[in-house]
Amino acid sequence: MTAITPFDIHDIVHIRGVDHPESIGVGPDGTAYTTGTGCQVYRLDLETNQGHQFSSTEARCLGTAVDAAGNLYAAHTAGDVLKITPDGEVSVYAAPAGDEGFLCTNYPAFDRQGRMYLSDSGDWSGELNGRIYRIEPGGGEAIPWYPDPVDTPNAIALDADETHLYFVETFGSAIARIPILEDGSAGKLERVVHMPRHIPDGIAFDTEGRLWIACHRPDAIYVFDLESRLLTLFAEDWMGEALRGPTDVTFVGPNRDILLAASLDNLVVHRFDNTGAVGLPLNHPEIP
Repeated sequence: MTAITPFDIHDIVHIRGVDHPESIGVGPDGTAYTTGTGCQVYRLDLETNQGHQFSSTEARCLGTAVDAAGNLYAAHTAGDVLKITPDGEVSVYAAPAGDEGFLCTNYPAFDRQGRMYLSDSGDWSGELNGRIYRIEPGGGEAIPWYPDPVDTPNAIALDADETHLYFVETFGSAIARIPILEDGSAGKLERVVHMPRHIPDGIAFDTEGRLWIACHRPDAIYVFDLESRLLTLFAEDWMGEALRGPTDVTFVGPNRDILLAASLDNLVVHRFDNTGAVGLPLNHPEIP
């Protein structure tokens, strides 16, 4: 297994032209996307290291996922999941079933069959009222998947064989996972790493099965080896200058060997080249 070495923060490249981006989505060709606090939707140009707005929404969007046709799916804080075409057309893809609305739609992820898993972080009050939903291929109603409330679920990711759904418990300072049972139902929640005095926000898998973890506080990115249980510091900046408030991590580019980290606290996306790691390919299903 490739060893993780600390990254020199002076080598971080800043992708500009974005407004306090919180998450990064990646398309099947490695194209990267993000959203801004002013309801902007951006495509990131990795040749010029510049963001270009191509759409906007009625309210702020958080996490995103991309299908095989390059459509972007965004957790919309107005209370639904949006579909945004490559041309910028916006429509509603999914909404909660019944009269119970979302509290804070936060992060979607697809499996290979085109089912979407979605985190709802709750009301951020400290009360345990977050939820994990699932949406069938083609959109429509979001149905609670894990039966119990969870602690501020944020970014989510499926492992390579799709046997577990991993998610960030932001106020719980932890990363947890839920088994995906053979019948598609949820198994028992397990916390895989606890990070006291940290505010984790984003996660991504690499091809060696390690979890990359963006911590909004302190300003740091870690790598967690699930086999050895070793948590390694990849980058930190206690001054918050080169690396400030990272809230998501994703591997992008044609070879998925460029690490990007969103920066909710800044007007940039952080870019890390030559990390020595390659991202696990995300699922980009054909959506009816």
